[in-house]
Amino acid sequence: MSERRLLRGLAALAAALVALAAAPRWLAGRGARAVFAGERGALLARARGVASRVEAGVGAGAFHTGSSRFDGEWSFTTRQMALLGLSQVALEHPEARAELLPAVRRAADELVRPEALAFGAEAWAGEGGLESLEGGRGHAYLGYLNLALSMLRAIDPATPHAALSDRLTEALARRLDASPYGVFETYPGETYPPDVAMSIGSLGLYDRATGADHAASIGRAVGHFRARFVERGSGYLLQSVDARTGAPRGPPRGSGTAIAAYALAFADARFASELGASLRRAGLVTRLGFGAIREYPAGVEGGGDVDSGPVLFGVSVSATGFALASARLAGDEDAFVALARTARLFGVPREAGGALRHASGGPLGDAILLAMMSAGPLRAGPREPRPPR
Repeated sequence: MSERRLLRGLAALAAALVALAAAPRWLAGRGARAVFAGERGALLARARGVASRVEAGVGAGAFHTGSSRFDGEWSFTTRQMALLGLSQVALEHPEARAELLPAVRRAADELVRPEALAFGAEAWAGEGGLESLEGGRGHAYLGYLNLALSMLRAIDPATPHAALSDRLTEALARRLDASPYGVFETYPGETYPPDVAMSIGSLGLYDRATGADHAASIGRAVGHFRARFVERGSGYLLQSVDARTGAPRGPPRGSGTAIAAYALAFADARFASELGASLRRAGLVTRLGFGAIREYPAGVEGGGDVDSGPVLFGVSVSATGFALASARLAGDEDAFVALARTARLFGVPREAGGALRHASGGPLGDAILLAMMSAGPLRAGPREPRPPR
């Protein structure tokens, strides 16, 4: 009898331990499959959380990185990602457009204000990016703005920002075409292929929204990226290069690869999907159903910075969050759910009044997660690779 009781007790203990180990995975994955499938309620809860943050206002003063440039960048990116995510939800669920459009318009209005772009003007010795569109140099951060305005053209064709969108698109196309290696500076002496990927993606999205044709500019730039800026072993994208020579100025990074894969999906789905597949092949780490993306490929050591966020055990916050987009675009539900579990675990979401927000990550984290988790509307079709001219 005592032996049977002991065996039953051990069995019960084993079952309890299994349940205890599975509970965090189940809790953290709750709702991820619904988001992946595009279920209205799951997406709209996140969209409402982001819309409420936009309506409350997100200025540079909301961030405290210790750098006025980074504070400005984060405020700017919060609005950009909010506009992209809210628009994608509205495009996937047109019945939500009327509810979400006011926040989309407010984000757009704030993005084009001089104070929103002051971080760029400061870096360029007072030269404002929008005030120097006819010139031919730098300001690659404007690709982020143009991706947002191109999305705006799709959801709000009568937007008063259409003329600016036209001018900005042509300026970025000229800069891409004039570059010997398909890249140009974000700030003086600083050139980042992930930033330039935003410009390339913005041309593709603009074409889809307006019927224009920048296929030649896109094909040439993507050809340069394929030939020079993708590490052959890992498939990761170089984070920093020399615009004059095309030479690397730093290692490939998961965070840059992941955000570039999202942006490029609007311009060249084939290349974007290759970058996303590389992330999952060379960078995805899973433990107990939780997934994360390595910031650096195998054999490369490096720490965290403002782009990656904290790097712990080789994986980064930014790469993990941004990789949700390519997983959804590829239809890889298992990878998406594993990454979403990690985002939920560390983001600490709270839902109230039908709106979901995260306690960790603040307005920027909420906006990024919405944009990446709702990726899909207006993606481009595949293009045949073109060699650089």
